[in-house]
Amino acid sequence: MGLRLAWATDPGLEREENEDSVYVASDVGRLDALLVVADGMGGHASGQVASRLVAETVSKELSGDSDFGDDHLKGALAKANTAVFEASKSRSENAGMGSTVVLAAIKNQRLGLLNVGDSPAYLLRSGTITEIYQNHSWPSEQARAGIIAETEVANHPMKHRLARAVGVWDQVKAFTNELELEVGDVVVLCSDGVEEAGVTIDELRELLEKDDLQAAVEQLITVCRERGAPDNISVAAVRVE
Repeated sequence: MGLRLAWATDPGLEREENEDSVYVASDVGRLDALLVVADGMGGHASGQVASRLVAETVSKELSGDSDFGDDHLKGALAKANTAVFEASKSRSENAGMGSTVVLAAIKNQRLGLLNVGDSPAYLLRSGTITEIYQNHSWPSEQARAGIIAETEVANHPMKHRLARAVGVWDQVKAFTNELELEVGDVVVLCSDGVEEAGVTIDELRELLEKDDLQAAVEQLITVCRERGAPDNISVAAVRVE
């Protein structure tokens, strides 16, 4: 099994700072590949501080010799949550900062996925693209609890408010998923800037079906910018070959 990795990030057209952080590498500890996208939030430059802390801490924790599995991913997240939470308390300008995170850890053709927040993850397989993450926006959580209808989520006035984020509280609950990968599969992680630019899931599928994965990722950034790119844009992808 071979893995082809690709990634790109861009501040977009309306933000002065890029508060996203991306980590993409092969042969990380016992993992065949690790991909991380974190989308920071907070005043001044604290969102960038938060996302960088998340990406750095998670990648460091997962680069050791610990076994690959759900508990290991959650353990890395717990360390990242503590790092951001403590940093937010140590300096007044960082107060209240936090970050989303979505990560894909691959070993022996198995995918371990973890996410907190609204940064999405998709699996493209045999021409079909599906969501493999859980959205932790406030209305999404309300819909899962049966308080509002699923149809209300997309246009809800609070759709950008997160019910879960890394580092905002002293503990955080993640969503995890585990999948057996097949040759030809593409896993893609994004910040929500892709959706904010109006890129549909079908357009994402068409781009990811291109042979050159890095070119596809870069073209996705270009499409987002052509549509106004109101938010930072980050994409990390891996294809099984």
